[in-house]
Amino acid sequence: MTNEELYIRNKLGRNDNPFAVPEGYFSKFTERVMQQIPDTPDNVVEMLEKKPRTVIMRQLRPWFYAAASVCLFVFGAAVYTHLSDEQQPMLSAASEQTASEIYVDEAADYAMIDNHDIYLCLMNE
Repeated sequence: MTNEELYIRNKLGRNDNPFAVPEGYFSKFTERVMQQIPDTPDNVVEMLEKKPRTVIMRQLRPWFYAAASVCLFVFGAAVYTHLSDEQQPMLSAASEQTASEIYVDEAADYAMIDNHDIYLCLMNE
């Protein structure tokens, strides 16, 4: 035993093994377990009655997964079409402008020229 183990044991205040098995525990272990098992077949009947339900649930599980997948697909398609319908007018309005108009608008924004300045320039020419 190392000094570290001795220090830990002294710190805990225990010098014996706390995980020791009581004496004679395994000598009559099987007899105690057999006494706890019921002799009547009621337990077996209950187990057999519960088993078909789990078998049915296992057989229906792929159908549940398929139904959930279809619901998810329908919900996703509905959300996608709803969002694409909202964005459609914005896309059509942006497509009506030509590339040169978009370039002029961006250049005017960059130069910080407003409509009043543009009108003054056109009137002077």
